[in-house]
Formats: sequence, C-alpha cells, structure tokens
Amino acid sequence: MPAPEPGTADERSVPAARVPLWVALLAMAAALVVAGLILWRVAGPLYGLLFPLEAPVPPGASEERHDRPERGAESWLYRTAQTGNEIAAFYEGQGASCRYAPVPGYVTDRSLPWGGTYAVATCVGKEKAAGLGISWEVHIHAGYPDEAGPTRFRLYVFR
Repeated sequence: MPAPEPGTADERSVPAARVPLWVALLAMAAALVVAGLILWRVAGPLYGLLFPLEAPVPPGASEERHDRPERGAESWLYRTAQTGNEIAAFYEGQGASCRYAPVPGYVTDRSLPWGGTYAVATCVGKEKAAGLGISWEVHIHAGYPDEAGPTRFRLYVFR
C-alpha cells in the first residue's frame, strides 16, 4: 500500500494546542500596559514636535532681529511703543520674576541733559507642557527715539 499523500484525510493530524482563555486575557492586558508605558515615554517629545513651546511676547511688539546660533540660546530683538515698565509687567503676568534696574537721574529729572538709553528690568521665566520645558530671559531697555519705538527688549530662549 502506498504512503498517503500529505494533506489527505488519511494523514494523522496532531491536535492543536489550546491556550486557556485566562492566559490570553492576561497576555493582552500585559501588552496594553507595555504599550501604555511606551506611549507615555513618546508622548512628551511628540507633543513638543507638533506644538513647540514658545516664550511669550507682548502684543504690539515688532520683531527686529532673530539670531539662532549653532550653540547657545536663541534670541529675538523686539521694539514696542509700550513703556519698559509695561513690558516688565507683562512678563510678570506670565509668571516671570523681574529684577528692576535703578532709574537714571536724567529720566526722572528733565532739567538734566538727556543721557540716552537705559536698562529697565531683566525678567526670567519658564514654560512647561507635556513633560517638556523651556526657560527664557528678557532684557528690557528704554529711552530710544520715539519713531523707532521707545522701548526695546531682547528675548533669550533656552531649550
């Protein structure tokens, strides 16, 4: 009698191994936990790529210059018609801590000759979202000619 051909009914089949239902459910739960942990680690950087954090800028400020060095902080130079104290108040409202510079005498006493520009304040703050964060620093100066915007500030962003 010839040997049966593979795949015919005469061939003896090995019974399929059966996995208990509770083992399959336990494996699925473990897979969900592992997927959640991976998503937790990837969500923050992915959020940062899709919605990058930016430092706050007061409304009405015009960008004059943007520097992005290979290393170090990225910076922007802005000018505005607002006073230096209004800009500092804006950044304090954004959660920054500001250190005010002493006001020069020629600003408070108009009888003295004009001395030029002067420092108003330096403000430092942070932004955080989805486990990512940036810090920023603003140097505010006033006393520029009115046609150029009497106040200028330089914003440094550290990522």
